[in-house]
Amino acid sequence: MEQVFEFIGNHPILTGAFGLVLGILIVTEVSRMTRRWKELETLDAVRLINREEALVIDVSNSTDHAKGHIAGALHMPPSRIEAGNKQLLKSRERPVLLYCRNGQVSPQMANRLVKLGFEQVHVLRGGLTQWVSDNQPVTRQKAARKSGEGKRKGKNKTQAVKGDQQASSGQEKEKAES
Repeated sequence: MEQVFEFIGNHPILTGAFGLVLGILIVTEVSRMTRRWKELETLDAVRLINREEALVIDVSNSTDHAKGHIAGALHMPPSRIEAGNKQLLKSRERPVLLYCRNGQVSPQMANRLVKLGFEQVHVLRGGLTQWVSDNQPVTRQKAARKSGEGKRKGKNKTQAVKGDQQASSGQEKEKAES
């Protein structure tokens, strides 16, 4: 025991850093054990979706959601998770699985849902990134075009197709003549 006190006296910065890291570790573990939502691995999340018909909510931004999301997931950015959201509040009794792109935002939204009265809240550990790396299916949503742009693009596309047809018919004529 004498050597421990001697070490602490000779290395106060190292001892202080160890105490700080130990304190942070203890606080993190206590908060993890007392939180009212669960973090699930991919396989457990699949079971929850299939067996308990969980409501799957994607809390990532619109761009990430359009790039890919779990099939059947309801896209609900953090700004839409609030006490006045009637669509969300109708599902309080159902188990909920939250995820975002990499698992950074969804724990905060899980705390928000617990405050709104949801009892079975789950977060996908690692988010959609982990889901994809575990070879689970993802659906992609094509970006919706503005109505004016679609008409213009469609016209240009038609013109390009006609131009290609004219070019190919010209090449066919040249082949026939030779």
